[in-house]
Amino acid sequence: MSLNILHEGSVRVETTLGEESLALYTLEGTNLTPGIFALLEGMPYPYTIRAKTSCVISTYVMNQPNAKKTLTQKVSVGVMAVRTMLKEIGELYKRILAIRGLSSKVQMTADNLGVVYYILNPSIFSDIQPGAPITRDETIIDPVIRTIRNNLAGFYEHGGMLPDEPNTSFLEESHGEFFEKDYPETVEWSDSSFHFIRKILAVNPKISQALFEADPTLLQNAAESYVTTYRELFDILNREAGELKDSLNFLFHGDQSLIEKFNLTLDLFSTGYSTISATTLLPITEWVSKKSQTHLEEFKQIFGSQYSGLTGGLDILEQKQSELNKKYAHELGAKKDQDSASASGISAGIDLASLKNELLNSASQILNFSQVDPESVKEFSTLMVKLKSFKNPLDPEPDNRKIRRTITKTYWEVYKKSFTKWLAAGKKAPKAVELMLRYGYFDESLLEDGHLVELVQRLDQGRYNGNVPVHLGTDWLEKIYAKESPTSVDELGQTFFEKLKLDLKDSGIKSDKDIPPSYDTPDARLAYEIASMYEPNCRLTSGSVASHFPILTKYHITIPLEKCFVTKESVQKAIQDILNVDYTAFNREVIYRNEDIGIKNEFVQKSIIPDLILVPSIGPKIMMWQDLSIFRGAGSKESKGRITIPHFITGDLKTFLFEAIAAFRWELCKNILGPDWNNVGIPSITADYTDYVQFYKKSKDLSPELKEKISGEFKRFRTDRDKFANDYSLWIKYEAEGVQRLNRVVRAIFYRHIPFHKTIREKVSAQPAFAELHNRFKNVRNRQHKELENKYKKYMDASGALPKELHENLQFYEV
Repeated sequence: MSLNILHEGSVRVETTLGEESLALYTLEGTNLTPGIFALLEGMPYPYTIRAKTSCVISTYVMNQPNAKKTLTQKVSVGVMAVRTMLKEIGELYKRILAIRGLSSKVQMTADNLGVVYYILNPSIFSDIQPGAPITRDETIIDPVIRTIRNNLAGFYEHGGMLPDEPNTSFLEESHGEFFEKDYPETVEWSDSSFHFIRKILAVNPKISQALFEADPTLLQNAAESYVTTYRELFDILNREAGELKDSLNFLFHGDQSLIEKFNLTLDLFSTGYSTISATTLLPITEWVSKKSQTHLEEFKQIFGSQYSGLTGGLDILEQKQSELNKKYAHELGAKKDQDSASASGISAGIDLASLKNELLNSASQILNFSQVDPESVKEFSTLMVKLKSFKNPLDPEPDNRKIRRTITKTYWEVYKKSFTKWLAAGKKAPKAVELMLRYGYFDESLLEDGHLVELVQRLDQGRYNGNVPVHLGTDWLEKIYAKESPTSVDELGQTFFEKLKLDLKDSGIKSDKDIPPSYDTPDARLAYEIASMYEPNCRLTSGSVASHFPILTKYHITIPLEKCFVTKESVQKAIQDILNVDYTAFNREVIYRNEDIGIKNEFVQKSIIPDLILVPSIGPKIMMWQDLSIFRGAGSKESKGRITIPHFITGDLKTFLFEAIAAFRWELCKNILGPDWNNVGIPSITADYTDYVQFYKKSKDLSPELKEKISGEFKRFRTDRDKFANDYSLWIKYEAEGVQRLNRVVRAIFYRHIPFHKTIREKVSAQPAFAELHNRFKNVRNRQHKELENKYKKYMDASGALPKELHENLQFYEV
């Protein structure tokens, strides 16, 4: 109910979090109007304004209408008010970002620690069986145990793979894609009017003053806009602060906190009731202690005071940790020595000392081999030294990310030049170069000795005889270089030809054949493929854009390297396992012609497995890059798609392939059907599923509770394709086993368009949820089979045999 003008001094704006008062930001200077937004809004001020130093203030009692009138009648006061609100909004947004950043880190720590607690104490969930689905349970009273179980359910459902023994690398990495969380570090906020007025206020004060005097309503509109903006940010801050408090309480507050769970684990260990070894448990609890202190220190930096929710558990943990470290110092020291020397016994026939000598100064060997620009090498080497000095080079902090981006740019130039030289030399190069081309290796000091041995062991993978087209990344680039395979599309969907046509737009190029030979060279195709497909997929398959780094380091490796190594054989097996469930995964209708026996156009089903390319990266993501490799002309609809797989996959290969194959199905259907891809008059998986997403709230087959649940689930996904991929994974992983995880509407759509293999259909058809769907499917397929059988009689030869293509198509429709 008053306008307050600060003439001298500084004030602190504070908020309450629970029962404690915390500083948000400080305002200091002359001619400021702190808190005016409440007067203009006509609502009580939500914060406390406390004098930080001696202040001189003028106070004018007034109500909201008088305040608005004052802004237009006294332009100097109006400008003062708008400038102050601008400053307050900026400070408030900065504080929100700081709170969001800390909240994300605390949440990630809590989720990772919860899973590690389960690994250390698997008996807390005695019903969980290896490889079996985990049910979520909202009835568990202990909030920490409830969250751990529900996180575990999501973790296994989305292909997560737990280490046999917990380690700090696992704790440092984000596993949000498995927990169904993305741990955002920023809060999206965009207000065009805010930025417009800020620009006006940024110009010469005389100019802006004259502008506002000429049209005082500009000030009033700006003030009203800022009041709305401040209220929005206030609500966001309340939400973010509440989430931070909940996360911190989850970790530290009360007898049921996660810290107390680890105290209990240490107690059991100390009294001999635990089978966990000191060398496994103590490094984990030491990490817990240090990470907790880091979070609490950041809280203090943000709010200017300590987090008040500590109940002594952390102090007790640190005390026990100190005592146990002294008691088991010998074992811990021996374990470190054993780890450093263990690689020598990993594999017979590998001389570790000789290998380390061969890989000594790998970075220099690779840079010398590539012969890149000396200036680039100088900057690259300086940044690598700086990056290696960080505690964790993959830390998503802005400075680290900037250094990694600069290194990455040079790295890919080195990679391209090394590949060309390696190819020209008959595929011969120093071992360090071979390891880089295959795995993204670069510096021996960034990996453990055991990792080096594992990588060298795997270089020669032997002959592959599978029927699934799996390619090593280097083999794929060689195919592109030799023009044996067409180049891929880039991230914007542009082809090599389209980009070249754009670069040479005045040259009159209209088709691929018009490209001058001087532009369509093997080197040009290779450079395009690396920049447009290879490099983006190494980044995308790593899972985390914030911590992406193309050079393989020990910080990437959260589970043993041999467990996440992907071979051609493992891809072949995973694809075959999926086809044993979803036998039409790669099917499409193509035109079969045979003029000799009078067949002009017959549509037949054909399975065309995409090219699967192993790229030099490590991560939890498989990318469906293209559904077709030729986009125009004859044979385009029969061309192979492209799926990229990281050479080291930090999770379950088969589960990750579900998502990629779902995306492949979706995009291929859209491509084949063209404009009719979402036309429900022409039934297809995309049309029917899109219709379900759009109208599920009106469905008579779904209960109100189920509709609410679906609505909550859909919020996790950005596109309809993502929603479909999630349901597809549940269809293949659970529904095929008779475990019902989908609603009846989706189950009906999938049974029609994504039928199970015959053996699975016969098994699930006995269940009431599938019986009617199975009968309907069988009737439709029998009718289609009968129609084709009658149609194909005219194509039989004298012995009654059909051409292979027609015979296989007829078999496809047999039930």
